[in-house]
Amino acid sequence: MKKILLATSALVMVAGAASAEVALSGSARMGLVYDGAAGASGETYFSSRVRIVFTASGETDTGLSFGASMRADQLGGNNNDSGADKDGDSNGDSTVFISGAFGKLTMGDTDGAADNLVGQVSGVGYGPNDALQEIGFLGSSDTSVYYEYSAGALTFGLGAGQLYQPDPTPVGVDTEDALNIGVKYATDAFSVALAYETTDTVDALHLGGSATFGAATLKARVTDRDDQSDVQWATSVDYAIDATTITAFYTDFGDNDTQHYGLGAAYDLGGGASVAGGIVQQNAPAGDTTFADVGLKFSF
Repeated sequence: MKKILLATSALVMVAGAASAEVALSGSARMGLVYDGAAGASGETYFSSRVRIVFTASGETDTGLSFGASMRADQLGGNNNDSGADKDGDSNGDSTVFISGAFGKLTMGDTDGAADNLVGQVSGVGYGPNDALQEIGFLGSSDTSVYYEYSAGALTFGLGAGQLYQPDPTPVGVDTEDALNIGVKYATDAFSVALAYETTDTVDALHLGGSATFGAATLKARVTDRDDQSDVQWATSVDYAIDATTITAFYTDFGDNDTQHYGLGAAYDLGGGASVAGGIVQQNAPAGDTTFADVGLKFSF
């Protein structure tokens, strides 16, 4: 009897594993970074990172799709990447969703309507400096909720959460509510998106778009915040020549009188590997600074 029970348990476990849909994917990078802001003469250092993404999905008897994803990070040894989760031990970068004819409802590290629909212009380099072109969103903390509905070329998004200041919020300190809404129209040739964010203290309006002309793709982004007198804006162009893509961008951060402009290139080696590099110049009232990187990128 004991052997029969063990065999039955094993069959149940195998059947459960066979019916589950769990996929693994990931990315990695390795290379050299130059930070002109570090020290009097700048600093050059090694930088590497690997990320593995676990994605699980299923379907109910009534046809509803559900799933979840999480990311495991290992951020090299030099700890030069920015962000609070340098050791990959926080609970960010995970989501849970359910979807159907009504749309898709997601909770977790959802980013929100502005980030998902408007997005950013293109950056340069193999990764560590690939945020210097970005204009920030108000965002929200994890866990937030995001609803998205698509009909043909039109996508609508609505998100809600809290904005922690500071993060994590000390006991007894109130959090700010964060709400966002956006809409995007996209075809193979062009896209345009508009999003609005609000917290207890700040409102922001974001407009973005892209257009493809043969081998060239143009992107633009404008942000108007009510706590700043000047708008922030950015533009980029990607030009593909066979396996090589050349990218240039310009970003104006508005009130703080700071501008970033960069130039870079990436070469597709095939099989999910590429070599990329870029240089970014920062013009600021405190002085000009140069950032650069070159390295290899991998996707699995």
